[in-house]
This record gives sequence, structure tokens and C-alpha cells, in this order.
Amino acid sequence: MTGVADPVRAGASAETPPRSRKVSALRPDIEGLRAVAVGSVLLYHAGLAWIPGGFAGVDIFFVISGFLITSLMLREVETTGRLRLGAFWARRARRLLPASTVVLLTSALITVFCLPAGSRKDFGGDIIAAAAYVVNWRLGFREVNYLAEDVGASPVQHYWSLAVEEQFYVIWPLIIGLIVLLVARRQRRRAIFGVVLAITAVSFAWSLHYSVAWPGLAFFVSTTRAWELGVGALLAALHPVLMRRIPAVGRIVLGVLGLCAIAIVFVAYDATWPWPNVGTLLPVLGAAAVIVAGGTTGSAPGTSWLLSLRPAVWIGGLSYSLYLWHWPLLVAAHGLWGDHLRVRYTLLVVLVSVVPAWLSHHFLEAPIRHSPRWAPTARALWLGAATTATSVVIGLVVVLSFHWVHTVPLATAQQAPGAAVLLDPSDTTDWASIRSVSAMRPSPLVNDEPSVYRSADCTAAPLGKQNTICAYGPADADHVVVLVGDSKAAQWFTPVKDLAVRNGWRLEFINKGSCEFANVIRVLNGVGNPTCDAWSQWALDTAISLHPDLVLTTTRYSTAVPVGGDLSQPPTQRAMVDGLVSHWRALSAAGAVVVPLVDTPARVGGEMPECVQAHLHDLQACTYRLKDGLAVSGAPAQYAAAARLPQVHPVDLTDFICPDHTLCPPVIGNVLVYRSGTHLSDTYATTLEPMLSDRLARATNGLFGERLTDQP
Repeated sequence: MTGVADPVRAGASAETPPRSRKVSALRPDIEGLRAVAVGSVLLYHAGLAWIPGGFAGVDIFFVISGFLITSLMLREVETTGRLRLGAFWARRARRLLPASTVVLLTSALITVFCLPAGSRKDFGGDIIAAAAYVVNWRLGFREVNYLAEDVGASPVQHYWSLAVEEQFYVIWPLIIGLIVLLVARRQRRRAIFGVVLAITAVSFAWSLHYSVAWPGLAFFVSTTRAWELGVGALLAALHPVLMRRIPAVGRIVLGVLGLCAIAIVFVAYDATWPWPNVGTLLPVLGAAAVIVAGGTTGSAPGTSWLLSLRPAVWIGGLSYSLYLWHWPLLVAAHGLWGDHLRVRYTLLVVLVSVVPAWLSHHFLEAPIRHSPRWAPTARALWLGAATTATSVVIGLVVVLSFHWVHTVPLATAQQAPGAAVLLDPSDTTDWASIRSVSAMRPSPLVNDEPSVYRSADCTAAPLGKQNTICAYGPADADHVVVLVGDSKAAQWFTPVKDLAVRNGWRLEFINKGSCEFANVIRVLNGVGNPTCDAWSQWALDTAISLHPDLVLTTTRYSTAVPVGGDLSQPPTQRAMVDGLVSHWRALSAAGAVVVPLVDTPARVGGEMPECVQAHLHDLQACTYRLKDGLAVSGAPAQYAAAARLPQVHPVDLTDFICPDHTLCPPVIGNVLVYRSGTHLSDTYATTLEPMLSDRLARATNGLFGERLTDQP
């Protein structure tokens, strides 16, 4: 679901701490700071171009939560000499879980009625993970899983930040409770400060490392976010001292500087930055400065007065509800009306979300939170357990509903010849014009990927540092064939392996998802990936060391940044062509025959299986123009590179994917042509083996493959 504003950044938290009404009465400026944070994320999610760093609002919430929760626990410890963990968790359950359950139910309904049927297993699992407050880890690992690229924006994706905070609410009270047991009363605040400082420093250092090594995972996981909550906790421990030592004028200056730092992030940063990183200090320290500026009551002049204005306080009071409701409504809108809704409509959806947020706050959250009926700790904990269990059941129902989806019957192998029908002169079907088929293979609800992906040792993740190689066939084979490249190379694994087995070749498979096999710098959304660059050189050296007779390679990209180039500059086709030529020339010099498998055209504007499932009786709605598909593929760069190397002859099977040379159909020979992303389904790729053999024989002058004598 590409139309929803950057799913990786699609989350924020508006958690309100225990006794927040009492706290808010003393610190209306903090409610105003919540309004700044909630407003930034909502506008960012609506797609407003002038606030590209609005996702940083979540960092502000982490600081607020760390400060308020730690302040309340410190107050209890210093007042009573102990920390009542059960009462603390009961307040959290009473405050958070009833509204959360209602939104999870709404998200389940959105998944079933507004989103592609194939998403139910993934999003149902997300609902279960959100109910258990571990969805941040689930989303983080999905982000680094290249095979999950077809999973759109989850309607509960925004729960990731709530999960981070809930994990904090479980672990942090336990740490403070342990300190209370082990440390003398007079030394407790100092001990708490020391422990928080150590945790914060380690987490910050870890986030700097992880945001480079695993940026997708780093955005979501708790270990890289703990330091932001830790800054708020440190501020809570230091707050009495700061209030004594910082004069009113100094607090005014701090408030102005803090808001300026936050504003800089909102307008100067965007989703291409790895996050969190050093730049995350701006919103984190900015929020801390604003909190200090408000003193103990938030009544100080300057920014505190501004943040304490009634509209800001009102919005801040709704922040948790607004965060819960706005995102699933945006996902529903994109599911119903397409991925390219204009900003005016996404803004309207965000504004409309105020209605259920207000209703939820006033008729569900507040009554349960302040009702004497739910005040007893045991009863509140039972309420939390019941709502959590209910949410888990809701998620399970969504997962199970996947198996109740109506779809086209699964065709047998005999009913689904795939590309073979294009070799049959008696078959005159215009596959781009058919509206339906009686049976199909594979099901559009299944991601039909090559079997090689089932082995973690044979395919490397885009951001992983592990380099992999897998061998198939006899060690003493007469010919060694290397298949090397990104996921577009992996889509050819099955037919190439079948050819290797049939001809007695030894096949060496070298693969890393989303990484070009070329002498270039890998750039995605303006961010480099050093692991891709290192893999590309390693793959070249490894391929040469195998002394291959034939190297098959491809790439899905047509532009890149040259080695030593400026990452801030847009990638170019010339750089990609130069990079391909460099690798291909090195392989040729080592004695290998290099055959580029020309990248297959790509459908623009959504997943093909989802389109087919949604248009089972109007398959023409899923066709796309060949010209458009080639423009976004790696084919132009591959042809340009081959033109500079006379010994390199590409193999192009596009005419068996778009047989009328104008339109590309979703189904050929009762076989679904595409799976996730822009990849061929493994079933269809397998039916292309005879054509691949024929074209390979032509490209290598008969050295490899077999000719189809009836083909021109």
C-alpha cells in the first residue's frame, strides 16, 4: 500500500500516564506539547509535503512518557517508601486497554471489508501482536524480510510505539522496585539516576549502530528506543535540582530553543534518514527542554504559556485517542479508494478521526478510568486480561477468515500450461483481453515464491551482513553455472535449476535481495546500504573463484550512484550501466560466458495478485502497458551495458510475458504471471524453462541449452 505515508514511519504514541488528569492540571504545557506531537504525526500521515519530519512526534511522546511515569513512581517511592507494582499496572490496563480493544476490533473489520483478502493472515497476526504489545518487533522483522515486500501498511501499525511504551511500563517499574529493595532510602534517587543513565547511554550507542546496520529493524525495536524514554526518566530524577538552579529567564530560553529544535526536525528531516540516529537528539532534547521550561506548574511565560492555551490542551488530552483512531481510518480510505488519494482527502480523513477519538475518550476511556467500579487493583487487572484476550481472539478470527475467502478454483497442472500455450500454434487466445478463467494456478492468495527461499542459508537479506552461496549438482560436473543477483535473479532459480539438473551442470547460486550485482553504491530512498556494496564485490570475487563456464545475472534496478559518488545526488542510469559493464567485463576476462537475463517488466500501481483477487471476473482491469512496465524495470540499463560488450548477449523473455507486445496480462495459460512485488510467480517462471533453454542456446551459440526447432 504505497499511497499511505511511509509505512516504516507510520506510528506514534500518545500514552497518558497514571493520574494524568491530576498531572495535566499542574502541567498544561505538557498537554500542549502532546498536541504538537500528535499534530505533527497526523499531518505527516496525511501526506503534507511541508512537514516531512512529522514522524519525529513519536520521539516527543517517548520523552513525555519517560518523564511523567518516572516522576509518578519517584513520588510514590519517596512518599510511601515503596512501589505498588500491581496498582501501577492496573492503572495502565484501565487507562489503555478498553479503547485499544475497540480500535483493534475496528481494524479487524477494516481488514476484512476494506483491504485485500490476501492480507488477512498478516494483519490478523498484527492484531494479535498488537494485543500482546509486541507488534513493534513483528513489524521490525517484517521490515528486514525482503519476502514481505508485498505486505502493505497494517491498520494496527501505529501500535508499535504503544508496544515500546508498554514494554517500558513492564520493565521499568521492576527495575525501580528492585532498587527500592536494595538501596537505602536516601540514596534511591541517585541510584535510579545512575541506572537510568547507564541504560540510556547503552541504548543510544546501540541505536547509532543499529540504525546503520539494520535501519528498518532499528526504527521499531525497543532496544533502540529505550534511550528516548530514558532521557525523560533522567529529567524526572533531575527535575527538583533543575528547578532550583535554572532561573525563569533561563527556562524561557530553554523553551524557545526546544521548540526550535523540534521545528527543525519537522521541516528539515524526512523518511530517507535512518531513524533513530544522532539527529534524533533534536526532538528528544528539544522536548526535554520544553518540559524543563514549564517548571513545576507549566505556568512560566514564553513557550509554556503558548503550549498551555486551551485549544492545545484540548488536543493534547485527546492525543491517545487520536493516535488510536486516525491510522486505521487512513488505511481504510486507501484500501477503498486507492493508493493515490489527494492530500485534501487524507486531511479530511484525519479531521474525521477526531469524531471517534472524542467519542472513545468521553464514553469509554474516561468513564472506565474514573469509575469506582474498576478502581480495585484486582478488578482492573482482570479487565486488562479480558480485553487482551478479546483482542487476541479478534486477531485469530481475522487470520482464520483468510481460509473462508472466495477465490478462483485451483487449476491442476494439466489445466494450467502457463507459457507453453504460447508455443501452441492452435491456441489463439488473446490473454490480455480475457475477463476470467474457470481455474488458476497458483491461487492469488498465495505468494508463489521459489523453493530456494525456504533455506535461510541460500538467500541473504538486503540489510544483513551474511553472504551466502548454495551449490546444486555434481561437484565434478563438466560445466559450472553461476546464477547471481538480487531477487530478480532468484525468480529464475527454479527453471535454471531444472536446466542444470537435466543437463548435468553444477549450479552455484549467489543471491542477496534488493542488491545490485554491479560496481555501484546501493541507494534506496536516499540512504546507502554498505552491506550491498560489500556483497557485490564479494559476489564478483566468489563467482570468479568458481571458474564458471556460464554466469547468469539480472537486476531489478536501472539507476544507481557511482562508487565514490554523492548519495545526496539522484541515481543515474549511466552509473548503473558503468557498474554492470565493470562486473561483466571482469567475469568475461576470467573466461566466463556472461548472459544477462533481461529484467521482466513490472506492473505499476499495486500488487498483481491483489488485483486479480479483486477482479476475478474482470481480469482486464489488471493488465498494464508493456512500455510502462519496461520503464520501471532494469531492462534499459542491461541493454545499454550489453551494447558496450560485444561478447555479452542478453536473454529476453518479455515476449512470453507480454505476448501481444503492447499489453501485459495477469494470467497466461491459466497461470498467474506475477507474485509479490514485480516478480514472476514461481509456477509461471517454471513454465518458461523451454523458452529460456532456447534463448540461452542462441545467446551462447549452442554451448548451453537446447533449441526449440519450431521457434524462429
